[in-house]
Amino acid sequence: MDRRKNQIDLARAAGVSVSTVSRALSDAPGISGELRKQIQGLAIELGYEARGARAEPVRPATAYVTLDRATGGLAGFYDGIVEQLTAEARRASLKLDVRLVDERTFGLKRFVEDFDGARPPAVFLVGLDPSQELAERLIAANVATVLVNGADPETRFDSVAPANFYGAELAARLLLEAGHRSLLYVASNPRWTTTQRMRGFQAAVSEIKGASVDICRLSAPTREQAEIAVDQLVAKGRRWTAVFCMNDLYAVGVMRALEARRLRVPEDVSVLGFDDLPFAEMTTPRLSTVRVDRHEIGRQAVQLMIRRLNAPAASTLHIEIGVSPVAGGTIGAPRKPA
Repeated sequence: MDRRKNQIDLARAAGVSVSTVSRALSDAPGISGELRKQIQGLAIELGYEARGARAEPVRPATAYVTLDRATGGLAGFYDGIVEQLTAEARRASLKLDVRLVDERTFGLKRFVEDFDGARPPAVFLVGLDPSQELAERLIAANVATVLVNGADPETRFDSVAPANFYGAELAARLLLEAGHRSLLYVASNPRWTTTQRMRGFQAAVSEIKGASVDICRLSAPTREQAEIAVDQLVAKGRRWTAVFCMNDLYAVGVMRALEARRLRVPEDVSVLGFDDLPFAEMTTPRLSTVRVDRHEIGRQAVQLMIRRLNAPAASTLHIEIGVSPVAGGTIGAPRKPA
């Protein structure tokens, strides 16, 4: 459609002048933010959006988001990612359709049903690892695909994730520098991303003479599971002095389990989380953790998608987002034996 005709049609639909539409689409001054947002939103509905002074066609995209993580204890983590993903998609003229899916059943069948034989749009997989058959279909159909908070060890898809290996290596150093040598790593069922996190932690511990780490896998981040883990390790006679949890959700469960066993944090046991979820600052003491920039994950995911759409044959990229420590109050020096 002709740019001038687009603006005339949009002006009629919005009940404003063509010059007002032009200013709204080009982010020029002279109109209120509310009216600008209204016009730009209407532009998306009509099938085009502004980039500078010109109207751009809107390209469809679908974001599949893991249901259990996005609506459960990790909601704060995925809220930040999806919020930025949506905002960046809008700025990049991507009309994003966000769909929650059960990661246990999501696969080729659901994907085929969703598009009913039509060529799929660009696809973001948020917190989801594609099955082999789904991966093959995406590749065969030349669907631009970006893994968000995920990684593809076969380098078939662009992906963006936290710096899991180096982030966990940093976490281990925080505990080791505080003097801890007997460490516990609390994890869940592994994904590629969380496996890298564990490897980073183990790598740092292996460099310090006399330091060791036990691995404890929990089936769920519940208090009951955390109490079972604490009881088992105490029964083994291991006097571990610090616990690193693969995310803050597990860290809070461990803190509760320690409290139930009359073990104080950090006086008796230090606890360190990962992600810096919103509830981390609500614990007493404030949870020490490693912050992940969730908004930057969403931002970089859209940049990867635009690159892939513009250059389908380009080499795949895996982007790692840097992390940073949050001091909190749950790390202390190891308690000296009585």
